[in-house]
Amino acid sequence: MFQKFIFLIIIFLHPIVILASDNPNILELDLSELRKQGAFEPQNPIQKEYLAGLLKRSKDISLANERHWLRILRFKKGRLGSYTSEVDSESYFFSSEGKYNAEKELEATIRAFFYSDQIQNELMHPQCAYPERYHWLKMKLEFDPNRLAQIECPRFETWKAALNPESLSVVFSSYYMQAPSSMFGHTLIKLNNKENEHSELLDYGVNYAANPVEMNALYYAYLGLTGGYPGKFSLFPYYLKVNEYNDFESRDLWEYKLKLNVEERERFIRHLWEMSRADFDYFFLNENCSYHLLEILEVAKKDLELSDKTGWIVSPPDTIKLYINQEGLVVSKKYRSSLYSKIHYKVIEMSEVEKSEFWDLIQFDPNRLVKDKPNIRKTLVIDAVLDTYRYHYTNRENIPKNHNDFYKKLLVTRSQLTDDYVYSESVPRSTPPELSHPLSRVATSFGTSSQGSFAEFKARLAYHDLLNVSSGHAPNSELVFFDTTVRAYENKRPEFTSMSVIKLISINPYNSISKDFSYYFDSGIQTAVYESKDQIHRRPVGNFDFRYGYSFSNEFSKTPMSYGIISFMAGVKAQPGAVFENGSRYGLNLSVMYQKEFGAWKVFSGVTGQNYQLSGNKNTYYVSNVLRYAFNNANEFRIEINAERYYEEIMFSYHYLF
Repeated sequence: MFQKFIFLIIIFLHPIVILASDNPNILELDLSELRKQGAFEPQNPIQKEYLAGLLKRSKDISLANERHWLRILRFKKGRLGSYTSEVDSESYFFSSEGKYNAEKELEATIRAFFYSDQIQNELMHPQCAYPERYHWLKMKLEFDPNRLAQIECPRFETWKAALNPESLSVVFSSYYMQAPSSMFGHTLIKLNNKENEHSELLDYGVNYAANPVEMNALYYAYLGLTGGYPGKFSLFPYYLKVNEYNDFESRDLWEYKLKLNVEERERFIRHLWEMSRADFDYFFLNENCSYHLLEILEVAKKDLELSDKTGWIVSPPDTIKLYINQEGLVVSKKYRSSLYSKIHYKVIEMSEVEKSEFWDLIQFDPNRLVKDKPNIRKTLVIDAVLDTYRYHYTNRENIPKNHNDFYKKLLVTRSQLTDDYVYSESVPRSTPPELSHPLSRVATSFGTSSQGSFAEFKARLAYHDLLNVSSGHAPNSELVFFDTTVRAYENKRPEFTSMSVIKLISINPYNSISKDFSYYFDSGIQTAVYESKDQIHRRPVGNFDFRYGYSFSNEFSKTPMSYGIISFMAGVKAQPGAVFENGSRYGLNLSVMYQKEFGAWKVFSGVTGQNYQLSGNKNTYYVSNVLRYAFNNANEFRIEINAERYYEEIMFSYHYLF
């Protein structure tokens, strides 16, 4: 209750509550006050003279060009060499030109710290609203307390004392392909309070995330790629994110404790308070959750230079690599298994008799009782059943009464048991993000086909395909942006073959616990092979392909997934193109896919039947068989045998990821 009380105080005191108000007048008033404060001129002659001296000195030592000031403002150098802040909210700047002019923002900030007029409503004095700016400028310009009074900031000091982190950890949440916003993985910062050493779920977390108002998958992807969502920092009890990621979404967590000294942690807290006023345009591929965490840590730890090491794509796993590769920064790593993983560990520990009992009990029938059988560890079975109930119903309001009755009865039974069991979590179900492969890819291929020999070139902007090494990624999944292919047949001009603008595949084994579905989505351009006037032609056409179904594997055996995974899906496919009857072909899709990864090898086999009779076009099929060998995370060799109506090919390719 005490922690909950502290949390309520923090939310009440934190300025983000005021600035996020639904009342636009407050936002307008705050911006108006900022501009007044940034242009303030003291009436006291002593203060007026002292202010003029500080402004002159700041220019003489080029204070506005110092790296720490530019980092506080989030200034980045553009292609033309000019600096612009990545912060998109006007309320972060005292100067109306502060987003583009670091020197004018510095002058306006110094002026604001002299502000002596009454602070309106619930707004704060500039020294309190921007504690890191004030602390740094006080140190650099050696403020004289007799000529520039330091304002007391009880709201900030109370907030700061409630957090009081002994250390900071970067937390990576593994991928969750069932939700668009979770496909990329996620990072956040955990504030480790010494008082919570044995109850760390009571710590607080710092999150940067988009604030979407539209969850339509296509619209969400479009806005996420083009910066259409605002992104903000937020503070929350860590257990809320553990519940969300670990329990509701079955995402394992990896925690990386960072080495920061006392002043660096203080600086982080001061700047985090300032960041509550900042909004950013959120981009999935670069200016995302992980990118802005790099920048806030660079303000805290001045010798870090991590954000400049990122490329044009910034993925959460790649930022974890940056932390680890920074000498002495990461001091420890911890794995926190999800609720689903805990169930998985318990089930694979069971004997066949125990598993049979478990599968029977998770029907949640109150008339079913735990049977007294020899060699059954009742506590192991019951704990797994209770976990499964929580997995199903923790985040749901409408629980069937008979299931709830069963749960209560089982809790009573569990409380009467004294036997014990041991299961191991030593081998995480997910692999740590630092093992992930690079995201961009180029490939060269050579092959022969029913239309002659060919050479091919592929380029992918991001992210991961089914045949890539799965370590550090969601296994049996694909998340691709702008995967483009150009092919040249012997004695013919190169042809644009295909481009997947967005391609998503999620293959999740179906079972009585998770009941996850599998899906396949591809949009862009694809080459159609068709017959016209007794000749076979190839032409690029538009492509929309969506399938939905279920996958199966021996997920809960002593050697999970050792048989590979097989998928059955059905859906629709549409291809607009002048080469087709009525200008397009469309119809039902039925597909079967099998895949298995073993060491450096992976095999994939799939067959798809496409019925286009509804659009007046001929039916067709597509068969693909691929064998991949990975020399390492960045180099792969593949052999493919593909066939469809009117066309067959065999192809050898080399893939380089960077």
